[in-house]
Amino acid sequence: MAPNEEPQKSSVETKVKYLEVLFNTINHALIGYVTIYLSYVSYMNGFEHLFTWHIFLCAVGYHFFMAESFLTLYSSNSWTSLNTAGTKRHIHWILQTIGFVAIFTGTGIEIYMKERNKRSHFKSDHAITGLVSMVFIVLSLLNGIASYFSLKIKHIIRPVYVKLGHYLTGIVAFVIGMVSLALEYSPRRMQSVENKNMLISFTTIVIALTLVGAVKTMYGQFKGLCR
Repeated sequence: MAPNEEPQKSSVETKVKYLEVLFNTINHALIGYVTIYLSYVSYMNGFEHLFTWHIFLCAVGYHFFMAESFLTLYSSNSWTSLNTAGTKRHIHWILQTIGFVAIFTGTGIEIYMKERNKRSHFKSDHAITGLVSMVFIVLSLLNGIASYFSLKIKHIIRPVYVKLGHYLTGIVAFVIGMVSLALEYSPRRMQSVENKNMLISFTTIVIALTLVGAVKTMYGQFKGLCR
């Protein structure tokens, strides 16, 4: 390598790092904005209505807790960058657990309401994608438990495969769940067509920026498998 190539490489890596931090900050702002807006919409609908709790719990479950749980493991994440790997994993588990409880409770409320009103289940695109997401949430949770004990079961399956399975099922659960939310962004519920379009745009950006760290980690694991 030429003497001047190393400084140039270091300079590029520094610029990329700054960009990652910038986009991570933007992502946190969008996550916060959409979460607050959906919470406001829920408040305006009235928390005395059960359906409001379905909207609120699923919204904060996916858009805040699941998104932030992914970001805790991202090296450029602003509020966990100085934590140890072990601390990041613990925060990741706590946020995901809260998100799962919120999502399953919110979905359970909707199922209860349909049962009470003698209505069919899982007929709309929103409901079907929500169900698929929940299936992958369960798979992700099981893979996560296996990943936690991956060193103890390495004689059965290599830890890298368990971790890849956890990442893949988690990504699918998160993406489909966010799509399910977006399918319910109607002008009536979001108070205008402009608000609906804004929320769909912000949700799309959040999905993309949230998965940057997970995709980078998976790419590194795939490279390790190919060696």
